[in-house]
Amino acid sequence: MAEALRETDSELTLAYVGRASGPESELVPQAGIDFVGLHLGSLGPSAFGARPRLAGRLAVAFGQATRLVSRFRPDVVLATGGYVCVPVSMAARQRRIPVLMLEQNALPGRAVRWLGSWVRDVATSFPGTAAYLPRARVVCTGNPVRRPFAELAGRSTRLGAPHTLLVMGGSQGARNLNGVLLEALPTLLGASPQVRVVHLTGPSDHPQVVAAAGAAGIPLGDRYQPLPFVSDVAERLVAASLVAMRAGGSSLAEVACVGRPMVLVPYPHAGEHQAANAEIFEEAGAARVLPDHELRASRFAEVVLEIMGDPELCQRMASASSSMARPRAALDVAELLGRLADQRR
Repeated sequence: MAEALRETDSELTLAYVGRASGPESELVPQAGIDFVGLHLGSLGPSAFGARPRLAGRLAVAFGQATRLVSRFRPDVVLATGGYVCVPVSMAARQRRIPVLMLEQNALPGRAVRWLGSWVRDVATSFPGTAAYLPRARVVCTGNPVRRPFAELAGRSTRLGAPHTLLVMGGSQGARNLNGVLLEALPTLLGASPQVRVVHLTGPSDHPQVVAAAGAAGIPLGDRYQPLPFVSDVAERLVAASLVAMRAGGSSLAEVACVGRPMVLVPYPHAGEHQAANAEIFEEAGAARVLPDHELRASRFAEVVLEIMGDPELCQRMASASSSMARPRAALDVAELLGRLADQRR
């Protein structure tokens, strides 16, 4: 979003508000964007049980947000969900500053549900999300993606190297998926000498994955490459013929821009938002879904080999994946923000 906003207005001043203890506290300054951290931790799985914790934290966070809004004096606020958006959105609306909520999942989170009818304007990644926000003005923009992915959309969906599986669980990995893949590797690699597996383990799991592969006698090299983290994810996707991953909104949007078939293992917590995301892609013919609680090495290998062993199926899934791409999402959200800011002036 920062790229798109700066593209629409080169003189724009940005400030990113996040959790003081979150990974964004390091990543955002590295991108050259001012960062402000609020002290408002996770509220747990239950909205009712979260209220006592929220009451103690909200006053402090709201005070911080109020001082920030008074000092920064924004023309508009983009709230991307999560509880850190609550005090910032409240402080902005108190000063009649427009707020645009951005919901990245098919099912809106609690913060978006709470604030949707109050801030009124919500940009969604999926058309069906509007049904859960009946009192909001909803525009389906799609999920903003980074520029390298947006630039790949609309190109040929011809698959990369045949029989190349890319497994990724986001920057922090996906522990259950990592473990199941290790168990499935002998079957996957033994099915054909052409099968290659590129495994983005996440930094925290990488040493254990490498050790487990060594203990199982699986050589590291061209056919199996476990990597803790890569910055060239778009290029890795282009080189793959199938992707296995969780079903976060941003990851799905990026893979769709490249047009790759998917095996999705939705994260089983956080309100099952990822399950709803995955279902939409499966219904479109772009993915196969394996629920986390049913994930077994034998089943995982069976599904992967079935898809990679059928070039026509693989290509149909790739085309369906490409049809889900919304490469202009970031620019569309930026334009919405511009219109809201203009209405206030």
